[in-house]
Amino acid sequence: MTTKRKVGKWLANVGYINWDLKGPWSLHWRQVVVAVGVWLVTTLVFTATLFAQRIDVSVGDLAPRTVIAPYGVVDWGATAKAREQAAKSTQNVYTTNNQIVTNQETTIRKDFSLILALSLDKAAPLSLREQTVSQAIAVGLPNSVWGEVLSLSPSSLSQLQQDALVIVSSVMGNGNGVRNNKVGLAEARGFATQLASQEESQPGLRLFLSDFTKSLVVPNYFLNVQDTQAKKAAAMARVPTVKILKGEQVLQAGQVVTPADVKVLQELGLLNQGFNPAPVLGSALVSLMLVALMAGYLWFLKRPLLNSLSSTIITGIIFTVSLIVADIMKNLPALNYLVVPTAAIMVTALVDSGLGLVMSGVLALSMATLTGADLNVALVSFFGGLAGVFAVSRLSQRYDIIRAGLLVGVVNLFTLLGLDLIEGAALAQTPTWETLLWGLLDGILAAILSMGSIPFLEGPFGIITSMKLIELSNPNQPLLKKLTIEAPGTYHHSYIVGNLAEQATEAVGGNSLLARVGAYYHDIGKSKRPYFFVDNQFGAENPHDKLAPPLSALIISSHVRDGIELARQYRIPEAIINFIREHHGTTLMSFFYHKALQSDGGEEVLEEDYRYDGPRPQSKETAIVMLADASEATSRTLKQPTPQAIEQVVRKIIKDRLEDGQLDESNLTLKELDIIARTFVRVLTGVFHQRIEYPESVLKEMERSRSHGHLGGSSSRFIRRIGGDRSTGGRRGSR
Repeated sequence: MTTKRKVGKWLANVGYINWDLKGPWSLHWRQVVVAVGVWLVTTLVFTATLFAQRIDVSVGDLAPRTVIAPYGVVDWGATAKAREQAAKSTQNVYTTNNQIVTNQETTIRKDFSLILALSLDKAAPLSLREQTVSQAIAVGLPNSVWGEVLSLSPSSLSQLQQDALVIVSSVMGNGNGVRNNKVGLAEARGFATQLASQEESQPGLRLFLSDFTKSLVVPNYFLNVQDTQAKKAAAMARVPTVKILKGEQVLQAGQVVTPADVKVLQELGLLNQGFNPAPVLGSALVSLMLVALMAGYLWFLKRPLLNSLSSTIITGIIFTVSLIVADIMKNLPALNYLVVPTAAIMVTALVDSGLGLVMSGVLALSMATLTGADLNVALVSFFGGLAGVFAVSRLSQRYDIIRAGLLVGVVNLFTLLGLDLIEGAALAQTPTWETLLWGLLDGILAAILSMGSIPFLEGPFGIITSMKLIELSNPNQPLLKKLTIEAPGTYHHSYIVGNLAEQATEAVGGNSLLARVGAYYHDIGKSKRPYFFVDNQFGAENPHDKLAPPLSALIISSHVRDGIELARQYRIPEAIINFIREHHGTTLMSFFYHKALQSDGGEEVLEEDYRYDGPRPQSKETAIVMLADASEATSRTLKQPTPQAIEQVVRKIIKDRLEDGQLDESNLTLKELDIIARTFVRVLTGVFHQRIEYPESVLKEMERSRSHGHLGGSSSRFIRRIGGDRSTGGRRGSR
């Protein structure tokens, strides 16, 4: 066993990949190759975008080219500088310590108590008292000044004490206090000297008061570190971040590169600093997640769709081309909202509406990555893509895509308007309205591009879209026109079968448009030999009355092969050919089979020779057309098509097909078959309601009239009496 088969067998055992390429749930290696290819292309686009924007410069170099910011980013260097300047401009916070003033006042009172005690001690020599006070109060005064102070009366000393208290309180207790620095202390002591000169006129006492109070002036106004830091932090917080806006010029060609420019380039990721594997690895991881989102949707929710190689390739093509186009047009802001809706509409029309929703989200994320996390572009693109999916999920005519484009444009416009209001944009400015207008136009352009691009994918990959089905349903389509001219009865029958199939398929949740168009073409082979089929005989002689049963069976069954041949000649899609191939399944041509049994006595008559080649219906749509075909043809033969009779016919046909195994491969449930039966009865009752159920007496009178070769005379008058007067009889007879 080869290594590939061993790995494949192991993966199959754990339930991930069936490399045997068999079964409806197997994941073929081709789909894996497509997924890997999409991942590689996505990684390459992201990586190329990142490296193409880089520039190799250093401080002092001349900028080789003008650099424009591909997306908005915060200039943290300029922001830090602005905040630092704001902090420097903020004044420091100082706090006055009033306790120090109180302590100094206490010291003044203690010193003057000593001075008063020494001045009253007359027994001691003055020189001793001068020496004692100069040592106790060391302010550097000469003894002569102390002698003058000690000679004062108690009242004079009290006044001198009061002057000292006033000076110290004035200097240290004002609003600013004394700052804890040389300048602040010198200013305070100078102020004390000035106040002392104002209080005392005598030179000795003025000198004492000045030096004494200056010695008591100490710092009491200190820096409050905590409050200062909080104030500076608040000032820095008020400084807005400096932003480099998308489209703003970062460098001009020829200018000298500064350190600030280098920092901005680093913030934008535009500075070439040699090969860095991080962007490549990051691009690969982001691309892997984007591809995994789409693959996960298909794997878990749409597994049968994943098994379709054409659907997988189309999805990959649309995604990669859209990504490349988005990368090319990212510098054209007016067209930013065009790519995602276009891709979403195409995927919905070609593959699946659910996948269209996933594609909208994945491409919107990719747009955000390419435009540098521009969430506005991603949000508007995503909403526009959703609107496109919703609008084209049920197409009934080609111009529905144009209406879808209008819806996408309106959604773009209102989303942009809402974002502008949130961001406080000036709505009166011309650029704002230009953006809104381009959002509307992008939706219309998305519809036009989708409608023009879809045919290039549906043809080569054999995808049949709703638009293609609408084209095929046009009566002027050459093959339908051929059927109308050469087999008008069959065309009318096919039209009614189409209505039946459409209503029933829609009731069970199938593709009603596909069922209707498939019904239009299911009997196209009858146009080759139209008069061998009762639809087109219109009462003429039936040629099968003169043919042997085997030949009649061969002619009847050949309309399937003839239809397939005609369909391929006119290049009808394979999805429609399936209706031609499967609408009879392997049912028995019972009329000719029983005729053969009667004519040959039952000898050598094989049932297989009178069965259609098949295959049996492989889908709900082809099975419903089979049932609608038989129900309409049989109901047309009823003489009295009452609702009860029609229901009996319809349910018998469904029962016969079910018991014959014709519905085994169509995935129709019994509940759905009941819904189909009720739908057929309702529609067929409406189709055949024009037949009048005459009273028995009227029928007998009409029969007697026919035997006389006319319907006039008394019979006509009798019928008019039954139906009403002359004025209303015409209307009643036309029902």
